[in-house]
Amino acid sequence: MKETLSHRQLQLLIQVSNVLNSSLQIDTIIDSIMVQTVSVIDAAGGGVLFLYDKENDVLTAKSDSKFKSNILEEVRLKPGESMTGLAFTAKQCLIFSNRTEVERATATLSAKNMRLMMESIPTLPYSTICAPIFLKGECIGVITLDSFDPSQRFIAEDINLLQAITHQAAVALEKASLYREQENAVKQLEHLNNMITEQNLALSRSVEIHNSLADLVLNGEGLPSILGFLHKKIGLQLLLFDEIGELIAASHDSDFPEEDIERARSTAISQLKGSGFSNFPTYEQIHDDRTRLAILPVGTKPRLLGALAIAARDEISTVDISALEHACTVLSLELVKNQAVFDAEERMHGELIDGLSKGQLDESILQKARLFDFDQNGYFMAIIVHLDNVDDFQKRTSILRHLASMANRAFQQNHLKGIVAKRQDQIVVILAFQQKVSTTFASQNVKELVSLLQKEIALKSWGTTVSIGIGRIHSGLMMASKSLQEAAKCIQFIKSNGAKNQIISYRDLGVQRLLLQNSEGDLTDFMEEVLGPLITYDKSKKGELMPTLFAWLEHNQKAKEAAESLHIHTNTLMYRLKRIEEILGVSLSDSSQFLNIHLAISLYPALKRKGKSN
Repeated sequence: MKETLSHRQLQLLIQVSNVLNSSLQIDTIIDSIMVQTVSVIDAAGGGVLFLYDKENDVLTAKSDSKFKSNILEEVRLKPGESMTGLAFTAKQCLIFSNRTEVERATATLSAKNMRLMMESIPTLPYSTICAPIFLKGECIGVITLDSFDPSQRFIAEDINLLQAITHQAAVALEKASLYREQENAVKQLEHLNNMITEQNLALSRSVEIHNSLADLVLNGEGLPSILGFLHKKIGLQLLLFDEIGELIAASHDSDFPEEDIERARSTAISQLKGSGFSNFPTYEQIHDDRTRLAILPVGTKPRLLGALAIAARDEISTVDISALEHACTVLSLELVKNQAVFDAEERMHGELIDGLSKGQLDESILQKARLFDFDQNGYFMAIIVHLDNVDDFQKRTSILRHLASMANRAFQQNHLKGIVAKRQDQIVVILAFQQKVSTTFASQNVKELVSLLQKEIALKSWGTTVSIGIGRIHSGLMMASKSLQEAAKCIQFIKSNGAKNQIISYRDLGVQRLLLQNSEGDLTDFMEEVLGPLITYDKSKKGELMPTLFAWLEHNQKAKEAAESLHIHTNTLMYRLKRIEEILGVSLSDSSQFLNIHLAISLYPALKRKGKSN
């Protein structure tokens, strides 16, 4: 075998070298290697360039000429497998001069690789030449050329040319590989530079938001301004709920759906009641899956002050999350400040109410009264709003605080001056009137006002109702204590009857005040003395005399109306009234006896509910 190249081969090699050095793109070079190699070696009817995959210990087809590439891409040759694998293992150029040698070498193919080879080539080669590619003394691949023409066989001279080509290919691949590494390094540096630029911008934005929030707090702007700034700066819908799910501040687009607000409230309440919040917000799809909802805690365990609900179209960026978490800290401080202001004001209200309830009117009480613009000679009315059923202390405290705020707002909107304080399970209100007002007018107006307040409370998701007691209006600050006692008696009356969600005015209690001012035993004795024989008679005879007496008194002693309500004839009614007089030994025309009967009848239902009557 000649070790030197002929003049023609040198020309061909120069041609191949020029092509391989015309590009630094590794994929282009690999394809060019095969195109040029097949074109300059006469016997080559096609060929494949295999590169060694060190990690998987296989040779994979990277480029081919005149074969079915999509099939060859699946071929994975082990070192020593087939002609290519043998050349790789031998680390020298091998020539398979005839089909017998080709068949013997290809017999080592796996079943899968044999099938893929036969699908990718027109027929089994008549001869094949395989030359390993060396880079820095290490075999990195193999060029395999096949002859499918029986008149064209590879000869020894082809080995010299192919080895020279593989040497040029190795140099070109190394240069392309270095260029790719350099190119990747540049891209990585560009990527890192972009990341640093983005992070710097994000950090600057975050610092700007933090500083702006600090300025808002220092300027005393309050919760609405804080949320308004965040909404404008970040572009998200923001809803701030307190610990019982009341919306206390918000900033969102004008078309933000009401149902999304309620969904956010429900989710916030669930989070506040549940096991707590994660370190990073979890998202929930709302509004036909077009809007995401994230909830962040305001405050820390065990004293969560509320939750910030954030509605967004896309996932919130980490920078915005950081800003919102900082905002939650600011919001919690603002809530604590607001609560401190409220508690201080409520404490002053409470000190005045406690002093008045004890009948004190010393200089200290008078000074507090003047602070709230209470005229010592004015007119005063007390109201007590009682929570019917809330066992949880923290929830009760929060609801009472809301009740106090709602009451203050309701009275201010109606131009009524007053003070409000929390006391156990209720709030106590004292309204002040500068000049004498009609007792009927004041009582009716206040009843309508607290009725609206009660309805507003019923719409809340607090899981409780309220009962309201209203005292009478009295002249002079000293008499405010009497109105407080009357309001308290109204609450006592409601509770003693096992009722809830009631509004009772002391002025409207009428004779039922006796239930509050006398012992039940005395009242029961009185009722039994007056009505006992009639009650006994009705029970023993299954009579209708007690209902008849009730109907007659209810219709103001009008026989016809009472008879119609009982669906009886007037004569029957008159007969029953005569029988009642006989059984009780009284005359219904006697004013003093009639008064006793009327009073006993008024007491009967309440005492019967208490189970005190026979």
